[in-house]
Amino acid sequence: MTLAHMTQKTAAVERILAVAEPLFLAASYADVTMDQIARKAGFTKGGLYHHFPSKEALYLAMMQTDLAEKQTLFTAMAQSGGDCRSRLRCLTQAFFELPDPKRQLISLVRRNSNALGDAARARLISAYQQALPNQILSIIKSGIRTGEIQTVDARLLAWSFVALVETAISAHGDRVLEESGKKLDFVLDLFFRGACGPKDSGLGQAATTSTAANSGSAVTAPTAYTGTGVFPEWQDQDLAGLLLACRDLVEDGDFPTVQRWRDGGGRVLGHFQVYFPEEIAHAAGLLPFKLRGAPVEPDHADSRFGSYLCSILKTSLELVLSDRVELDMFVTHPICDAARNLAAVWERNSEHPCQILYLPQNANSADSARYLRNEYARLLEVVQQVAGTTITDDDLRGSIELFNRNRTLIRELYQIKRETPWLLNAEDAYCLVSVGGMVPREEHNALLETVLPMIREQADSNQEDRVRVVFEGGFCEQPPLDLIRMVGRSCYVVDDDFLIGLRWILEDVPSTGDPLHQLAQAYLEKSSYSPVQHDLRKPKEKMLKERISVARADAAIITAAKMCEPGLEEQVCYTRSLDEDGIGYFVSEFEENMTSFDHLGLQIETFMENLMYQ
Repeated sequence: MTLAHMTQKTAAVERILAVAEPLFLAASYADVTMDQIARKAGFTKGGLYHHFPSKEALYLAMMQTDLAEKQTLFTAMAQSGGDCRSRLRCLTQAFFELPDPKRQLISLVRRNSNALGDAARARLISAYQQALPNQILSIIKSGIRTGEIQTVDARLLAWSFVALVETAISAHGDRVLEESGKKLDFVLDLFFRGACGPKDSGLGQAATTSTAANSGSAVTAPTAYTGTGVFPEWQDQDLAGLLLACRDLVEDGDFPTVQRWRDGGGRVLGHFQVYFPEEIAHAAGLLPFKLRGAPVEPDHADSRFGSYLCSILKTSLELVLSDRVELDMFVTHPICDAARNLAAVWERNSEHPCQILYLPQNANSADSARYLRNEYARLLEVVQQVAGTTITDDDLRGSIELFNRNRTLIRELYQIKRETPWLLNAEDAYCLVSVGGMVPREEHNALLETVLPMIREQADSNQEDRVRVVFEGGFCEQPPLDLIRMVGRSCYVVDDDFLIGLRWILEDVPSTGDPLHQLAQAYLEKSSYSPVQHDLRKPKEKMLKERISVARADAAIITAAKMCEPGLEEQVCYTRSLDEDGIGYFVSEFEENMTSFDHLGLQIETFMENLMYQ
């Protein structure tokens, strides 16, 4: 295509989208037709379909284009200088000063989202969140850190602020607050001072505190973290409510439990996949946070990595660059070339210390345990400096016993998956384990101790005649939760390697003797397998077939993250070995940000039907 043709095509698309905006503003999504848009834009209907295959695609392009423009504008406002209130004022003023049609377009996100398919709706909501709520969220988080805003859930505050803005531009808001300046004062005053009158002593005191914070006066520091409570949403729930709370947390790309820990005065050690001895961080009083990427666009991190690298590297760094997560220390591992270089890239773009944990390259060496014990000791020294404390052997032993309990509970959860998979679907099982990487282990243990009996007490009436499969390929980058959900609807996932680092050690670690040596021994001698550990005693093809046999699985789903060299290389070995034993398998790739699963779902359903017929 020549430059002239490209220019003409761009101009045609811009004209179509400009014509579509007032039509969708004036009528419901269902009432706007492609015929109308074509006539208004001066195209034939066929010409319009040449540029957009459907009304949904056109509508999504229109909204994404508009939201991208708003994101550029609002990001500049959010990154402007000044305190929290002045930055919120700049951002909100920029929004209010938009032309009325452009300002009203944002209301279509909520108005028409249910008319779209799941994939389009997810992309639209993601674009909206990046354009407005996430910019407000970054300002509010900054205000909490500086003491301008009291320590409460930043995400709730951000959505409350958005609601105030939407109220101000409603039809009633336009009648009562005719000028943009009045709208601006209404939103900011109500947000920062509340609706209380001077005689309301309780709320009045809160308003006074907020005003004092804005004027630079001293504020009360957050209370010390008590060890529980960063994830209260699961408590006092029935089984359905508890599982829903876990799903919501896992799908929340802002990781609110990490911020709550920080708000309580705690420090955070983020560690990259696959395995990390979290007992060391816990013994120092740090929250070990398992970085596994996130369903976010790597807007900042994309420029730090090549396009040929896996997504998890970019989205993990994006969490820090976009202020979604604040760390006090970061640890990665040389599990592949990209991960080996991650520490250097991370350190250049952050202020906290970054370390590489060099796990043994030759797990069969007689000196591997001694080497790893000394490597753990080296890392422990850095952790002590970050935490400002001394870690004793007794501290480590206490953490080992706590994590032993956690591993026992996760093994019980997987026993339910293997023995009665109809009691716990694949996505809920995944979320129950995944939460462990985002909350203190004490709280995760309490959650599992509560939910496991509730799962077992369910009736067996949901049992169906389904194919039993093992899912292999989630050892590092994690499949989208929607993909796990889709697979779970077609079969019973009776075992997997999701987040294998959280259950890498298969038996209790002894809490006697030298705790660092015991952790090193357990990593080498009492552990699972993955494509990133090379141990001649654990041939991965054999280990996979053992997993299939123990779980009494009928087949395997062999996946790998796109651009993941270790995972893609093992696919060849796995499939060859399964062919030798006549075990059925389905091979695929995934990416954490993929949103369309229709074609893949049809393929998996066909695979399952073939197995059933056989």
